[in-house]
Amino acid sequence: MGMAGLYVGLSGLQTSSNSLNTTANNLANVNTSGYVRQQVVNGDKSYNFVGTTAATTTGQKGLGVSIAKINHVRDMFLDAAYRKEYGRQGFYDKLYDSVLEIETQMGETDYITGIGFQKNISDFLQSINEVAKTPGDNTARSALVQSAVQFIDSAQTIYKGLVNYQSNLNAEIKTTVSRINEIGSQLVTLNRNISKIETGGYETASNLRDQRDMLLDELSSYCKITYNEGDNGSVEVYIEGNKFADEMSYNSLQCKAFQGTDLVDIVWPAFNEESLYSYSEVIATSKNTDIGGLKGLFIARGASTPTYEHADMKEPVPDDYITAQYPDGTGNPEYLRRKNEYDLYTQSVDTSALVNTIANFDKLISSMVQEINNVFCPEKVITIGGKEYTVLDTDKAPTTTDGEYGIELFTRDFCDRYTVTNINGTDYYVRNNINTFGNNSAYTIMNISVNKDIVQDYSKIPLSGNGGDAYNTAKELVDVFSKKIMQYNDSFDGMTFEEFYESMINDVANTGKIYNSMSTNETTLASQLDNQRQQVMGVASDEELSNMIKFQQAYNASSRFINVIDDMIQTLINNLGVR
Repeated sequence: MGMAGLYVGLSGLQTSSNSLNTTANNLANVNTSGYVRQQVVNGDKSYNFVGTTAATTTGQKGLGVSIAKINHVRDMFLDAAYRKEYGRQGFYDKLYDSVLEIETQMGETDYITGIGFQKNISDFLQSINEVAKTPGDNTARSALVQSAVQFIDSAQTIYKGLVNYQSNLNAEIKTTVSRINEIGSQLVTLNRNISKIETGGYETASNLRDQRDMLLDELSSYCKITYNEGDNGSVEVYIEGNKFADEMSYNSLQCKAFQGTDLVDIVWPAFNEESLYSYSEVIATSKNTDIGGLKGLFIARGASTPTYEHADMKEPVPDDYITAQYPDGTGNPEYLRRKNEYDLYTQSVDTSALVNTIANFDKLISSMVQEINNVFCPEKVITIGGKEYTVLDTDKAPTTTDGEYGIELFTRDFCDRYTVTNINGTDYYVRNNINTFGNNSAYTIMNISVNKDIVQDYSKIPLSGNGGDAYNTAKELVDVFSKKIMQYNDSFDGMTFEEFYESMINDVANTGKIYNSMSTNETTLASQLDNQRQQVMGVASDEELSNMIKFQQAYNASSRFINVIDDMIQTLINNLGVR
């Protein structure tokens, strides 16, 4: 064996010592999030050739053992499966969260106590029924006014809550996009450092790989990603099919406001501002189009903050906007504005429970308000000089106790219902839809309030006629709630106001049930896949302790081997040496 035997033993000591260090490192990180266990693979050192003659077979003499490599133990197939399902979980989590928030804002999370908006509708109807019994009673009138105020206050609180939540989702989208860009920058840095360390083929950048894999896990929760690793250890990452990051650089995402709104689209500046997502895309698990928390936020938020006018909006026709300046209508700014509104609303209303609820809730309140106002202020259309006017029908209009008519219960801000206009010597109460600022004024939730004159003086409620208290007028108010004049989304069946509200809430609840089921299933599936990953890459203390004993015994064996060689050499020197 000779002196070379010492080096064989030394290689065993070094290899066992390094293996013990690796095992100790694994044990020290047994509870470290994202840490992937390192596995030592031993191999032979180089061989010396002996007996190299033409007549004999070449012999080999081993020079010991070395660490061939330290494996970074992962299962790439489990990683890919986990990241896809983790992204799908994020998608449905965001959608389900939005439904829960809608139910919370509507006060419909507690069906037993009945504290939701349904109670406001019932209380308002009850106060109208009391007025119908005794139209002239001030107590009944007072209750009507107070319930009307409460009805509008509650409606506006809900509407503001829904719109504020939409704004919060918009802010969360911006924050998420910013975080994704940060991840892109970090991936580039890690790719470069990993490539530098591993290019020689002698070392694995395990800690850096752990950091990169944690970033890929996080990124997969936001977006649908694919990736592939090159020979130098660098990974190319793609988001929704577009290249996001590699070793050289990353392509950032940017938030760009939709025209006419503060809500943002997500675009790729590097790809001609192509949108990351499209509301027209069919969402289906079979197509893998339901992946990523960012996409869930994008769909939940929608692309517009609608009113009742959007709920029944028809696609603008260019011919309706033809003027001398715009002979084909398509260049008319008003046409472009309306077309943009229509597109933004229709693109997202079918997929966003929030947008659908905002539009239909405003439609409900506006319809109730206008139908009640129409009882107090019945109207007719007259034609004078070839021009049509919508005017108060004074022959049918009920009056106040002082004989006034044309007073509505619900008013628009800064806008009188009528303008008294003299036409051909006759005064008419002409319907007015322009506010004091010269803008069109509609009965949207945030633009209405209970008539201040009526709040201050209950006798201003126009329930009287020539014969005194008009029971018929009060009964008409009650009948408003039994008319089947409402349609919910694409339903062809007429509904009462209460039925419309119930349909809206049931729609939200059913949507939430679907999202909750998907979210629960994906959470379970992602958890199962992660557990399988951990079985592969996680540190098992029992296994590592077993390895520690094995490497310690190998170290001891190498030490004893060196002692034997040392004794042999000493014996040879002592017995054969010159005295």
